Amino acid sequence: MDALMPAHYCIDPLDPYAEREVLVSYDEARPFAFLRTAIDQDGCDLLPDLSDECRRILQLEIAVYHGLIQPCEWAQHAVDVPSAPNAA
Repeated sequence: MDALMPAHYCIDPLDPYAEREVLVSYDEARPFAFLRTAIDQDGCDLLPDLSDECRRILQLEIAVYHGLIQPCEWAQHAVDVPSAPNAA
């Protein structure tokens, strides 16, 4: 991971209990970040296997963190995002 690339801990979108986190590196873009990696606690990059919906959840979480959108706006966007699939 590039030292200059921003990173943020986000809730793992595959964790149905929202107890785990992934370290997401990204390029800043508006309105939503361009995701580069999503490293789990075992050091595996989950991003290639995440659905578009799960990627969108991470983008929304980063946007809220940076104040680009308000949490209530996140909820409005999340209505279009189905629940995360059960991890196999």
